Amino acid sequence: MRKQRRDRRMLSQDRKRRLADLAETKPDAKATKAFIRKAYECCDVLGYMAKKYDIKGEIGIGEENIREDQGIP
Repeated sequence: MRKQRRDRRMLSQDRKRRLADLAETKPDAKATKAFIRKAYECCDVLGYMAKKYDIKGEIGIGEENIREDQGIP
């Protein structure tokens, strides 16, 4: 004899019921501690681009070094 399978409707109802139960309970302190993170630290775009692509002279960062190399006062 075959076991009767559950249809999509019953599976979705059970999933919704289980998620509703989880929403009512409070998570562990250890779990909440794992999700506490620092806020996004703002950085300037020009500095990031200069660091990543090594284009300091083109955007005006580190011009002192470039002027010294070229002999510009």
